Amino acid sequence: MEDYRIFLGTKNETWQQALDRFLRFREAEMKNYFSKKDYSYHFSENKAYSYHPTGKVSKHYPSGFEERHAVGVPDALVDFLCSHGGFKIGDSLFEIYGEKEAEPIKTLPEILTKYGYESFLDKIGAGMLRSLSGFYFFFGVSFPESDEMTFLYFSKAGSFGKMLFSPDNPALVLQKVLPSMFNGSIDKYTLDSLISNQVDRVVVNALTVKGYID
Repeated sequence: MEDYRIFLGTKNETWQQALDRFLRFREAEMKNYFSKKDYSYHFSENKAYSYHPTGKVSKHYPSGFEERHAVGVPDALVDFLCSHGGFKIGDSLFEIYGEKEAEPIKTLPEILTKYGYESFLDKIGAGMLRSLSGFYFFFGVSFPESDEMTFLYFSKAGSFGKMLFSPDNPALVLQKVLPSMFNGSIDKYTLDSLISNQVDRVVVNALTVKGYID
């Protein structure tokens, strides 16, 4: 069988199912799925795809964050952070922040600063930066060492989404990504569909890097 889509999520997959799917993918014998490779291989053998829990967030944290920022943290995210906790896949593939972060939920300036792009803030118009910083709040990242890193967020309206950030293509961010967030035309997700989508990204990356798919 050569159809890699067996490892991808279904339309109504929950975040619990998505993480379970990833753990099963790590243990799967690839030789049973791809005839072009005749040797045994499991992604669990590769530390780049290891799974690390990073701890449950204090139940007091979300309410404190809400008071400081005058925003409601979506119930789905509160439940995830406080009941399941954050996690990291590999060193730089996909992470939702857990108790090891002083601030598991961050503003736009805080998340850009965390990854070394504080100077990029000067390129964003003051009005847009103020508006975005009060409306979008970030709790995770995927592929931060790539040229298409993605920040995961929830909005003040209660939806979830992903913000593409390309350090080598600032025009894309300034002229397309941020304006689409500013005017509300950016794609909207649930927490379930967002995590499922990012697990898919990790799976496709793994299969591509190892040569199972082109």
